[in-house]
Amino acid sequence: MRIHHPVLKGFLLFSLTLFILCSGYPAKAELTNKERNILANEAKAINLAKVLITDNSWNKMPDYKNRAFWQSLPANIREEYVTKAEKYLDYNWPVVKATDYLEFIHSGDRRQGAYAACSNALITLVMGELVEGKGRFMDQIVNAVWYFSEQTFWGWSAHLGAQKAKAGLPDVNEPIIDLGVGEITNNLSWTLYLFKNEFDKIHPLISKRLKQEIVNKSLKPYFERDDFGYMGFKGGRPNNWNPWINYNMLNSYLLLEDDPAKKVAEVQKIINSLDKFLNGYSDDGGCDEGPSYWGAAGALLYESLDVLKVVTNGKFDVFGEPLVQNIGKYFYQVNIHAPYFINFADADATTGGSAPTVYRYGKAIGDKQMEQFGAYLGKLGNWGDHSFTGKIGDQIRNLGMLDELKNAPGKEALVANFWLPNTEVAGARDQEGSFMGFFFGAKVVLMPRAITTTTLVRV
Repeated sequence: MRIHHPVLKGFLLFSLTLFILCSGYPAKAELTNKERNILANEAKAINLAKVLITDNSWNKMPDYKNRAFWQSLPANIREEYVTKAEKYLDYNWPVVKATDYLEFIHSGDRRQGAYAACSNALITLVMGELVEGKGRFMDQIVNAVWYFSEQTFWGWSAHLGAQKAKAGLPDVNEPIIDLGVGEITNNLSWTLYLFKNEFDKIHPLISKRLKQEIVNKSLKPYFERDDFGYMGFKGGRPNNWNPWINYNMLNSYLLLEDDPAKKVAEVQKIINSLDKFLNGYSDDGGCDEGPSYWGAAGALLYESLDVLKVVTNGKFDVFGEPLVQNIGKYFYQVNIHAPYFINFADADATTGGSAPTVYRYGKAIGDKQMEQFGAYLGKLGNWGDHSFTGKIGDQIRNLGMLDELKNAPGKEALVANFWLPNTEVAGARDQEGSFMGFFFGAKVVLMPRAITTTTLVRV
C-alpha cells in the first residue's frame, strides 16, 4: 500500500526509526545507579565547612519587620491573604484522636483530615500576619504552635509502618520522618524564624517549646539515623521522597541550627542523601514517574541545589552538570500543549507545573527555552494575580519575584522531537514551535523491545 499523506508518512517513519533505536540500545538497568556523587564531590571541591554561611545572613527574603515590602504588594493580593486568615480567627484546633490514626489499619483509609486542615490553618495565619502586620493573628499562630507541639506525630497515619511498632499508633519513643513530618517541620521552622521576637514578647516558653519539638520530632532523628529508605544510604534507588523531604529538612537546619560545626555536618548529610537520588537517575534526566511527579522530584532537587548555592555565596554550583541540566530540560521536552504532557505510569495527563520553579531552573542552567516556558506557564495559570498557596518560605520567595516573572517574556516550549533513551520516552510533532497538526508520544519498554504506550494527537 502506498502512503501519500505526508503527516501519516512522517509518523510511520518516526515510529520505525524509534523501533530501530530501541532494538539496538542497552537495557535500562545498565544505565542507572551510577555512583556519580556529583554533589559530594562539589562540596569537597569548595571545602563546604569553610564556605557555608552558618548564621542566617544568607537569608535575604523579607521578614516580618520589613513592612515596606509587605505594604508594597498589590492591594488585591494583600486583601486576599488577610481575608483568608480572618476565617481562622475563631478556628477551633481539633484533637487528633487515637482512632484517627487507627482508622488506617481498620479500613485502609489514608485520609487524615485534621492534619491537612491544621497545616493549612498555620500557613494561612502566618501569611495573613506577615501581610497585615498588626498582631491580629498572633494569638492563633501561638495556638498553632502549641497545637503542633502537643501532637505526638506530624505525619500521615499511612506511613507509620516505618516505625518498629508498625502501623496503628505513633510511637513517641521512635520519631520517624515522612513527607508530612518534613512539611510541618519546614513550616514551623519558618514560623519560628519569622516570629521568635513576637513570641518572646508574649511568653518565652513559646519559642523554646517549639524549637525543642522541632528538634526532637524531626531534626535530631533525621541526623542520627541512616535507615530511612528514602535517604538511600542502605541501598536501593530512592524515589521522590528523597528530594521532597531533604528540601524541607535543609530549610529547617539552615534556619534553626545554632552550632556552626553541626550545621555543616547536617548540610553535608543532606548533600550525601541527595547524591543517592541523583545516582539513581538516568543520564538523559527523564523522570520515570512522569511529568506531574517531576514537581516532587526534579523540581525539589532544583530547589535544594538553589538553596545550597545561596548559602555558600554561589560557591556550591552544579547547574553546569549535564545531568542536572537534563533533569530540567525533561519537563519541557514532554510538553504536548500545556497543560497536556506525555504522561505514563500513574502520572496525570495534565499539570500546571510550578511556573516560578520552571522559570528559575531555566535561568540557573542557562536554558532560555525553559526560562521562557516558565514565564509562559505563569501567564497560562494567571500566576501572580492572586495570593499563593504552598509552604511559607516558598510563598515569600515567590512574592519577592512577582514583578520579574510577570514581566518576563513567555513562550511555550514545543520541541520538534526528542528521544530519551534511558527513560524510554519519545515525542515528535509536525512543526517545531506549533501545537497544530499531529503530535506523537511514546513510552517504550526496551525489554522485550517494544513500544507499549503511545499518544497520538491531532489539533
